[in-house]
Amino acid sequence: MQSKIESNYVELRERILFGELPAGTSMSSEDVIQLTGVSLSMARQLLLALGSAGYLTKTGRIYSVATFTRQQVEEWRLTFASVVEIGALRLALSGQDRLDEAEAFLEGRLRNVAVEDEAFFLGAVSYSTVILGGPHSSLAKLVEQLVPQAFFRLLWLSDIYAKRTGFMVEASDQFFLAARSQDLSGVRAAARFFFDNTAPALDILITQMSLGNYPENVKTDGFHTIEPKISGYQMHARTPQSSSPLIAPYRDAYLTCPLF
Repeated sequence: MQSKIESNYVELRERILFGELPAGTSMSSEDVIQLTGVSLSMARQLLLALGSAGYLTKTGRIYSVATFTRQQVEEWRLTFASVVEIGALRLALSGQDRLDEAEAFLEGRLRNVAVEDEAFFLGAVSYSTVILGGPHSSLAKLVEQLVPQAFFRLLWLSDIYAKRTGFMVEASDQFFLAARSQDLSGVRAAARFFFDNTAPALDILITQMSLGNYPENVKTDGFHTIEPKISGYQMHARTPQSSSPLIAPYRDAYLTCPLF
């Protein structure tokens, strides 16, 4: 069961993603209190958490709903793709046991799960962590520094505009075939296959959002949980005075993964 801060975080995040709080909307502590009815201290925590995750931007002391530009989202996509490619190459060279564990994770968490179900999204976040070498790997920490949590939600949401889905499983099948035969060119191609084929739908999503045309929530149980970060860390305020997590992510995503 979610705490009050968790449930309000999820609510505000959903209202941002589906345009009820459009890009550029001011988000002060008073605004959050008016929207949610929480206390002043919790409103400040929510602002910090949403800002840390990339749903809000801060100019000086003023928060506003983030504007997801095509240039910024494309930069995040290319950054994440590059780091995943490195992780895929490292995994391919790590030996058959590691490949077997990673493939078992794919089979257990993604293979037969509908793409529109949030269980697929949570599995995909964790699977990405597997490819990067685990939640506390240097690659996972690098992704956390360069790519906000909001990007992963946008990537999943973009499936609404996709002509077809299933690229993650298809790319993984290509990856395991290439990795087991030590075809490193094939490993690189498999990583690029996923990111190249998801790019068009992501571009449509961002273009439509920039025009004020937000998608409807057609996901199954969509956006109701707080996913763990790629690095496995909880969401912190990112201030020198605070080392306590603001939001507790959905931890079950890692419980069935033998790699961690």
